[in-house]
Amino acid sequence: MARGGRLFDLVVMVDWSAASRPGPPKETADQIWIAWGTRRGRPAPVYCRTRREAENRLHDLLRRCAGNALVGFDFPNAYPQGSGLGGGRLLARRLSALIEDGADNRNNRFAVAAELNFALGAPPGPFWMCPKGAAGPALTVKRPPFAHRAYGEHRLVERHLWARRKYPHTVWKLGGAGSVGSQTLLGLPVLYRLLTAPDLAERSWLWPFETNWDESLDGVIHAEIWPSLFPFAEQPHAIKDARQVMAVRDLLLDADGNRLRTWFGAPACLSATERRICRDEEGWILGVH
Repeated sequence: MARGGRLFDLVVMVDWSAASRPGPPKETADQIWIAWGTRRGRPAPVYCRTRREAENRLHDLLRRCAGNALVGFDFPNAYPQGSGLGGGRLLARRLSALIEDGADNRNNRFAVAAELNFALGAPPGPFWMCPKGAAGPALTVKRPPFAHRAYGEHRLVERHLWARRKYPHTVWKLGGAGSVGSQTLLGLPVLYRLLTAPDLAERSWLWPFETNWDESLDGVIHAEIWPSLFPFAEQPHAIKDARQVMAVRDLLLDADGNRLRTWFGAPACLSATERRICRDEEGWILGVH
């Protein structure tokens, strides 16, 4: 890809949801919102009542884009180093084989979290925060201790943000305001299907795992975002979730290629070893440097 100019013909930003039932017919917060745009236009954000609907809309957008596309999901693509779960395509494939997620949003995420807790050893935890009815020997409502584990509660990117007084939640937390654990369990199977769809597979890649940071950004690039990093108050929409993905979409569409490429490069704040860990196992959040 030539440097300068625009990196992507299509930019799609997604605010995901782990809801266990369809959203109401009327547009509302805490559901799925998709903001997409090209150099030719930036439509109003799309409200999706179910994950199945959102997946179909995303597939259709990507199928119709002949050029380069960027898709940002607001959930982690990985777990902390040493946990054994790893990240990237292998993790997405593993979860896609475990998660059952119906057209009406009913799903088995808490049963899968409990199964993974048993598999990781020393339950309860590391996954936590579930309804009382789903709690058991492996999965609890309250946060379990982490001191005895060979891996941390947070990834490198989260620890980096905490040092800057920005506080993303741990991927192990499955519920509560701002949590991302359930979104990850239910989002990565969708991401895996988009990566491997017959009409998209040959040109779909997961950043930074499969792009070696900024070395190969051609095709359909899927990345992790955290919309809270960016100002969004001036976006013209009544619902915060919609404003946030609109703001990230517009920022990415407005950035020239050279500036945007630095977002995909290995962060200078990381050592060579840390860059390898993030590229191979933990992933990174686009725009954090």
